Amino acid sequence: MTTRSKALAAVGCVVVVLGGGILAITLGVRYATRHVPGSSLLTIEVAGPIPETASDSPFGELFAPRTLSRQDYRDALVHAASDPKVLGVRVKIQEFSAGFATIQELRALLASVGKAGKATAAYLETAGEGTSGNAQYLLATGCKRIVLNPLGDVNVVGLGARTPFIRGTLDKLGIVPDFPGIGDYKSARFFYTEKDFTPAAREMTTWLLDSVTGQMVAGIAQGRGLTTAQAAMLVRRGPFLGPAALKEKLVDELADWGTFADSCATQGGRKLDEVSIRRYLKADRPDRSGAPIAVVVAEGEILRGENGYSPVPLFGGDVMGSETIARAWRQVRDSDARAAVFRINSPGGSAVASEIIRAEMAKTASKIPVVVSMGDVAASGGYWITCGASKVVADPGTITASIGVFSGHLDMTKFWDDKIGVTWGRIDTTPNGSMFGSVDPWTPEQRKVVQAYLERIYDSFLERVASSRKLTRGQVDDIGRGRVFTGEQAKERGLVDELGTFDDALAAAKQLAGLKADAAVELRFYPESRTLFERVMERDDARVRWEAMLNEAIAGRVITPGPVWMPPIRIR
Repeated sequence: MTTRSKALAAVGCVVVVLGGGILAITLGVRYATRHVPGSSLLTIEVAGPIPETASDSPFGELFAPRTLSRQDYRDALVHAASDPKVLGVRVKIQEFSAGFATIQELRALLASVGKAGKATAAYLETAGEGTSGNAQYLLATGCKRIVLNPLGDVNVVGLGARTPFIRGTLDKLGIVPDFPGIGDYKSARFFYTEKDFTPAAREMTTWLLDSVTGQMVAGIAQGRGLTTAQAAMLVRRGPFLGPAALKEKLVDELADWGTFADSCATQGGRKLDEVSIRRYLKADRPDRSGAPIAVVVAEGEILRGENGYSPVPLFGGDVMGSETIARAWRQVRDSDARAAVFRINSPGGSAVASEIIRAEMAKTASKIPVVVSMGDVAASGGYWITCGASKVVADPGTITASIGVFSGHLDMTKFWDDKIGVTWGRIDTTPNGSMFGSVDPWTPEQRKVVQAYLERIYDSFLERVASSRKLTRGQVDDIGRGRVFTGEQAKERGLVDELGTFDDALAAAKQLAGLKADAAVELRFYPESRTLFERVMERDDARVRWEAMLNEAIAGRVITPGPVWMPPIRIR
């Protein structure tokens, strides 16, 4: 054997040994992550944003743990409730970002684990530090036991709403806003045209606050064994320093994290093995075999085109592309799915895009049952796309309806001439050639065109809602006019069929498909995960959106997602 041959043989041996070692380590880690001990404590930390579904990043968790989604928490807690290996659940609740409906869903899941006979305990370093702690505390009440750090507080202070208006800024700049709409309650346009709530907008925001407050109080009362009146009085008297919270029985104990963690780690004199939620999800998930049920996830502002992300301030965020969601519905129809759950979290946007999505969903609903599951918000266009479904289920705290329409235009003449000193040369070949610009005010004739455009969309909205909800156009108009409701209020008005969570919608889909309540199902999620190339292109799309918005802003044009859009209503 030559020297070179010996060297190659040696290198080969090293490669084989290293390869075998890596394989052994990989298999060992995989076994460790997929193996759940017989007496386990599921450990969960709720922190940061809670998206509807997990990121479909092609790099997975190579660089950092991916953000846990509502679906991740749901899968872990649904499985834990019936898993004999899991004897308890420990939850550390930090600052997190989620809508009220998402909080309700997670809280209900924690409560269901407790009802299954498992020990559930929540730890709060504090429920708000210089901020409201309504969300953290309400979520904690889903557990049987709540422990607070000795220096922590329970800042349950009730709810409020603060809405900015830029009319004063526009006045200073010499910009005249012109935002026609149908419905006194279609409040998106008031951001530009008013300096405070209109009477109708104030009335609407008040009834939303009252509804959500009532639901929060009921949740606290149920979780802490109080009467509704007692819970309401405590919320009215908040915030509470730690000792006061303990005295009022809002928490069960004041203790540091280590003491709390040790108390959860033993049960009946035996030590429990801690299993993180990430490890637990890798080991197994529920609803991965059985009768196929499609889940179409529609999240973000509704625009024509593909799913993506918009960086535009105020109007930006996740984009629900009509082409993406329409294609998903066609894929569902071509599959062997027995039923579909349409999970919606959207404030609306484009009327055309909304109708494209709705039509494809309705075609699917004519072949298999389609049950809508409303998340934090399903309003305006987000409600439009529910029309034609077999059943509509909303969380009590879902923000929904907003059956109305608006459009907008800024007269920038004085701004350019007086404030900036920019003058514009004007050449139009037709009377309406510059109608969609923002240099000049609308003429009376142009405003009539805009009004006809709005009436056409509103009439179409009324028609679709009336047909799907078995109401007259007049009845829909009476509860429409841009009014926004919680899911609880929407059910009272016949706009949704049932109050419940994603799992309640899934149960309804199974029933409509003729499946037994306890039938095993396989959830198949749509749209399908994007490829690496599509993710890279999405970044380019976001850049293009930003550049387009900047160019329009320079020209003075107002860009909103569309005429059937409701701006975010943030209740804290």
